[in-house]
Amino acid sequence: MMYRQYFLPSFEEFNFFCFPHSVGKYTRPDNHNVTRTGGVRDFSIHFVVEGKGYIELGDNLYTLKQGDLFFHRPFEDMRYYTSENEPWEIYWMQFNGSGLSDFLLERGFHESSLWYMKDLKMLEQAYIELLDEMELHNFLRPPKISALTYAVLIEFVSNAIAFTNKRGTQNVDKIIEILPIMQKAAHSPFELEEWAAKVNLTPNYFCSLFKKVTRVTPLAYITKCRIQNSKQLLLENPDMAIKEVAISSGYPSVSYYNKIFMQLEGMTPTEFRTVHFK
Repeated sequence: MMYRQYFLPSFEEFNFFCFPHSVGKYTRPDNHNVTRTGGVRDFSIHFVVEGKGYIELGDNLYTLKQGDLFFHRPFEDMRYYTSENEPWEIYWMQFNGSGLSDFLLERGFHESSLWYMKDLKMLEQAYIELLDEMELHNFLRPPKISALTYAVLIEFVSNAIAFTNKRGTQNVDKIIEILPIMQKAAHSPFELEEWAAKVNLTPNYFCSLFKKVTRVTPLAYITKCRIQNSKQLLLENPDMAIKEVAISSGYPSVSYYNKIFMQLEGMTPTEFRTVHFK
């Protein structure tokens, strides 16, 4: 078995938002078998990048493969183990922090649960950077460790998809693949039925799946794209009239553009240009 693991002292005096108790990676362990009645005092995230393993949640046994994750809340029973025939390669992190419980609760992480990542690269890279920091500097740079812990956490909470939706991975792929196309076409009139038809889904299912993948509705996503594009236009073209910026971004009505911009940015397009233009 190859492994990297680090256990850290507490830095409660810093009152960090999140900080790890331990972090590590096990590569094809001979016997990774954990049973903890009553769990541990920290949150934990385990991320399978290769091989196979199993986890028991309640009365159910689940098989875990590449891209799957399991999340544990403090003091909840733990029972998980690697496959003997296909031992897993798994990253893990136990962590806690100030305000962390409310942060996770607000985002739906209110119980131990299963998730998966469609794109493994960013989360794995976040784990690697945290492990590298520990290897190079031990715990000499607590703020850096806290920041890298947050990078792992935010990648997880932002992009993990509920395990119950895993059976629809083909349709999830369709949503992910269409996002850059929607970005490029955001200035065009938004027609929900047309976008749903492009991926062969009904409008209702398209909306439901889109929100599960991106955390926002299709229209909200288009709005974000439009406002982002308009911000670029405002700064890259200082002589461009606000009306022209609005039209180029997909808003024929300047007043409506101003209203949406104010809602998202807390200032008018003119104020944004004044504050940020150099």
